[in-house]
Amino acid sequence: MDLTSILMQSLGDNGIEQMGRQAGMNPNQTSAAMTAVVPMLLGAMAKNSSSPEGANGLLGALDTDHDGSILDDLGSFLGGSMMNSRSANGSGILKHILGGNQPTVETGLADKLGVDSQSIGKLMTMVAPLIMAYLGKQKRSAGNTGFDAGGLGGLLGNLAGGSRQSGGIDIGDIMDMVGGMSGSTQRAGKSGGGLLGGLLKGFLRK
Repeated sequence: MDLTSILMQSLGDNGIEQMGRQAGMNPNQTSAAMTAVVPMLLGAMAKNSSSPEGANGLLGALDTDHDGSILDDLGSFLGGSMMNSRSANGSGILKHILGGNQPTVETGLADKLGVDSQSIGKLMTMVAPLIMAYLGKQKRSAGNTGFDAGGLGGLLGNLAGGSRQSGGIDIGDIMDMVGGMSGSTQRAGKSGGGLLGGLLKGFLRK
């Protein structure tokens, strides 16, 4: 099962509806948006982890901040009681993954889905911690061995591929919108942000 389906199954109809209310979308819009947001974020994480430095940074974050407990208490997460927890800091996760390209990504997704870009941004801040929680659970299930930088890259690639196949819109089209941002992407990379632009476009169109 792809990660989009896993997360939506975990959330259930009530969870998806609650996320939609917070983001300003109806349940159908929320479900459609998740089929685009999840593979896009997974693809960005995969590219960030393609270097040893990026992979070790993500592995370190999983060790210290993302044990997967969010997925065991989605009610508290969606209810806002975890908002001060580093594991639920969606804005911080997105800043690291997308850097200064986040507004352009939000606009591209919003245009494709026919919703407001602010709604997409709010949904992304909720989805990002769920993805990190899932990765944290997988890391702990694998134990101290079997989940190194190579294993992380393989997992991200597989999850992104599966989610792409289940998506309702062409993620490659969205990446076309941001493919010309190589300059801003490089600057974001230097400041700790994610590699996006042409690199991510190429990854997601495979």
